[in-house]
Amino acid sequence: MRAMAGDAVAFAGLVGRYERTALAVAYAMLGDASASGDVVQEAFLKAWQRLGDLKEPERFGAWLSRMVRNLAIDCRRRKPLTLAGETLEDLDAAHPSDIATESDDPHSAFARRETRQQIDEALASLDELTRSAVVLRYYDNLSSKQIGELLGLSPAAIDMRLSRARAELKQSLAHVHAGRCATG
Repeated sequence: MRAMAGDAVAFAGLVGRYERTALAVAYAMLGDASASGDVVQEAFLKAWQRLGDLKEPERFGAWLSRMVRNLAIDCRRRKPLTLAGETLEDLDAAHPSDIATESDDPHSAFARRETRQQIDEALASLDELTRSAVVLRYYDNLSSKQIGELLGLSPAAIDMRLSRARAELKQSLAHVHAGRCATG
């Protein structure tokens, strides 16, 4: 691995390859895009500084993911995850689907934002590894094998966690779907 020999261009290639996955892992644990970005930036800096410690270069992704998870845990200890009560930063970082267009009525925009908040809360109710697996599968489109390598679990364990998560999320969000059917 050229990056291990100090090749900054090769390391930039690793950043490009793993940045999205690292962000997904951090976001699954923190639920805050800004804090997730900070954690990922710190993780890549530490990875660059500690590349000499990496014994198996082919496991860079899993090594980086563990680093991201540990840094996210540290971040959460400093600033607990809050789902209720949005700040101005939350409003500034609104999801694009939350923003009303000229053709939207205020009720539709509010309903979309409320639905997104309920989904975020349902995801937050999952344990960290399961939430990470869900985010990596459904937001980053990774296979069970890839997720397992990143999280240190077998593909079968990932499949089991995803199955349980789908059941839990279906139950948690049943009222959202029922409300949509009634209003939509």
